[in-house]
Amino acid sequence: MAGLVQANHAAVSDRVKSFIFLSKKVVIANKKYPGIYLKNNIAGRKTILRKLEEKDLGRSLVWLKDPCVNKFLSQDFKNLTMEHEIQWFRRVQDSQKDIVFAIDTKDSHVYIGNCDLRKIDRIERSCELGIVIGEKKYWNKGYGLDAINSLIDFAFNKLNLRCIKLNVYKYNHRAIKLYKKCGFKEKKVLKKNHFYDGKYWDTFVMDIDPERF
Repeated sequence: MAGLVQANHAAVSDRVKSFIFLSKKVVIANKKYPGIYLKNNIAGRKTILRKLEEKDLGRSLVWLKDPCVNKFLSQDFKNLTMEHEIQWFRRVQDSQKDIVFAIDTKDSHVYIGNCDLRKIDRIERSCELGIVIGEKKYWNKGYGLDAINSLIDFAFNKLNLRCIKLNVYKYNHRAIKLYKKCGFKEKKVLKKNHFYDGKYWDTFVMDIDPERF
């Protein structure tokens, strides 16, 4: 009898825990994250992440259409127009699944790139990360590393996410090295799924969780 009571108690306890867990998930799903519309900048060692503004779009458009920058991005933006950019900008302003930041240098407040958390899933507590340093003279100087670390910290410690993913092309050696330095690890390989410079390339899917940050 004692064993039966204990077993029933355990079953009830598990159901209660399950109910509490599901209730928490519902609360999370209906919750607006603090910082979706940033009131405060995020200061790192070398960079400041701030809310992207419409006045930034002209410079951003130049970067997206630059072949040296575009070859590392998720799509070809050569036909992108300012009208497209404004439409995109207004959409993300209302999005609860995307947060876009402008990246400024901390010392001189120069606008050098953008980064974002996208496809935010509040139930799974996951998202994807993207970054572009458009001003090429700031490449290889630690600005991307600093911005990514600030973005990861924001995702884990402010948004309470548990997993961040990203995609990177096999030929983007500089980015792969950078992501590994931040704590990302290769999760899987999408074989020959990206066409560039006359051939098909693999895409690495990488991720990070709070224990590796």
